[in-house]
Amino acid sequence: MKPLVLAVVVVVLASCRSAGSRYYTLVSAPDTKPAAATHSLQFDVLPVSVPPEVDRAEIVVREGPGELTPVSTRSWIAPLSLEIRRAFSDELTRNLGARDIAGVTPAAGLPTYRIKLVVQRFESVLGKRAVIDAISTVHEMSGASPTLVCSHHASQPAGRGYDGLAVAHQRALAQIAKQVATAVRSFQGEAAVCPK
Repeated sequence: MKPLVLAVVVVVLASCRSAGSRYYTLVSAPDTKPAAATHSLQFDVLPVSVPPEVDRAEIVVREGPGELTPVSTRSWIAPLSLEIRRAFSDELTRNLGARDIAGVTPAAGLPTYRIKLVVQRFESVLGKRAVIDAISTVHEMSGASPTLVCSHHASQPAGRGYDGLAVAHQRALAQIAKQVATAVRSFQGEAAVCPK
């Protein structure tokens, strides 16, 4: 009888926690009219690196100068590094009108750019701001140009609640993706340069 009571208590407690849990995404809602693919280039976004203190399911918020708090009832829908990679790839697709080949064999005859994003800071301040600092590397796979390494800083005001925070992070990632897209396009000019 005791194991049955214990099992019921565990199920009830688990359902209470999951009933109050909410999940968020960094992936922006799809455009109603998708950008036309140019097929003039393709890219491959490598796995994204994130700081270990935020590399968890729960959303981690900054509470003060030295205090970070993982919120057990508020989580990203996927591991943070995967959420960032997908959102970043989607934004690059919007900006470049090209596709992410995602590790498959590239189509012949198109310039292919391998892109690595290393997130050095992913800060969430509830009701105030979302901040992302990152370094990107863009490597043209033919080897005709040197690898381009750029630094990025994006800070976006956050609306109320966790929804507002997720949207602010979406905008920050979109800002960084736009900068990286500009860097990719610069390979087609005289010299590859980081955006200012």
